Amino acid sequence: MVRQEIKRLLQTYSDEPLSLTITGHSLGAALATLAAYDITTTFSRAPLVTVISFGGPRVGNRSFRRHLEKQGTKVLRIVNSDDVITKVPGFVIDGENNVPNKGDQNMASLPSWIQKRVEDTQWVYAEVGRELRLSSKDSPYLNSINVAACHDLKTYLHLVNGFVSSTCPFRAKAKRFFLRNHRR
Repeated sequence: MVRQEIKRLLQTYSDEPLSLTITGHSLGAALATLAAYDITTTFSRAPLVTVISFGGPRVGNRSFRRHLEKQGTKVLRIVNSDDVITKVPGFVIDGENNVPNKGDQNMASLPSWIQKRVEDTQWVYAEVGRELRLSSKDSPYLNSINVAACHDLKTYLHLVNGFVSSTCPFRAKAKRFFLRNHRR
């Protein structure tokens, strides 16, 4: 269905520059990234594709990441440091440095023979795109931090709404948005 709609859009707007922004949360974030890959590999005149993902699991290896970058796909991966979903599956070999990354902790470099064995497994992932790392702990309005709340899309939207910069991670006005929209 996605391919049919992209084909329709390409035909309808054939004489105009076209770009697509795909977004998703959790599994939808992973599917958004895979859809971007599919669009750029399926269509000869593929539009520029941007992905904004919230709380998605890891998707793809180095080859997958390189292909997306080569096709010009931009990915913004919004991650809550307290959300376990963003840390699965597998583990990450960090780009060109070949440093295994488990969760948020980088481990010491491995000897090349071990590195080769690790890279041959199906559990090696490469970070795709740019990451905006936020934390539930930065919000003065989140009283309890639990696994379900950390993964909730409303929590992500609250954290993005309150984000200012890495040196000033939260702004006071975000309280009203969160309190108004998060009560059940």
